[in-house]
Amino acid sequence: MIYGQKKVNICVDYDYLVGLNEKGDFWNIKSGLNGFDLNLSGLYNFSNQLSAGVGIGVEKLYDPSYTIFPIFTKVTYSPFKSFLKPFVFAKIGYGIGTKISNSGLLFNPGFGYKFQLSKCLGLNLAIGYHFQSILFDIVTYSEDGTVKLKEQASNHRNSLSFGVGLVF
Repeated sequence: MIYGQKKVNICVDYDYLVGLNEKGDFWNIKSGLNGFDLNLSGLYNFSNQLSAGVGIGVEKLYDPSYTIFPIFTKVTYSPFKSFLKPFVFAKIGYGIGTKISNSGLLFNPGFGYKFQLSKCLGLNLAIGYHFQSILFDIVTYSEDGTVKLKEQASNHRNSLSFGVGLVF
């Protein structure tokens, strides 16, 4: 943020996720774990260096495939007051579980660089660590087709995130 800029910003972020591993109740996978997330957040600028807010998003993870709709808080801090500036960030939240999505804890810290293109438009480039816990149901059916056993399992996916974002 530059001096005189508005107090509230809207951020649209896209992150490509390079999966490092996924460990869980039933498997341990170390390859083919890529995915992406797309987020929309609103940040309040407490100062030229500190911003915090809330956001929503969609996350798609592959092999095995999951869809997650996270709700999160986001904090960014930049130690310098300038047009081109590095920053650190953290997103912490939880994915909403629905019939088409999995639930689970989200933790995404990292660092980046902001390019202030104009008073009301910025471009962020970021690299981070992306942790996503994934909860899902395991259903076993009996021979007659009724549910025999339903239990909840969890996995933990660790990824690197490479992102680009627009700040309005």
